[in-house]
Amino acid sequence: MSGLGRKGETEIECPFCKKAKVRMFHKEGYYQAKVSRISAGAKTTYHWVPDTYEVLEDCPNCGKRKKEIQKALEGEVSTKKLSHKERIKRIKESGLPTRIEV
Repeated sequence: MSGLGRKGETEIECPFCKKAKVRMFHKEGYYQAKVSRISAGAKTTYHWVPDTYEVLEDCPNCGKRKKEIQKALEGEVSTKKLSHKERIKRIKESGLPTRIEV
């Protein structure tokens, strides 16, 4: 593989408690060449391989597991919980109807 990005261990703050540091392995994104060949010749195209993160340890402060921290960093899990009133407020601000009329 050509064009690998830099990689190494870094520390970030926990996305849940924002107090403790969590070790993680970070590999920077890079462009990777892909060659397609036909009888007329070869064509090289480049595509972007995004950054990758791998959490190496659990949070020592709040006790969240590696898998939960990984999902929070990828945006699959919300790190803060919204109350019912806040959700209704956001829906009204966005212009969506709060009642369905038949």
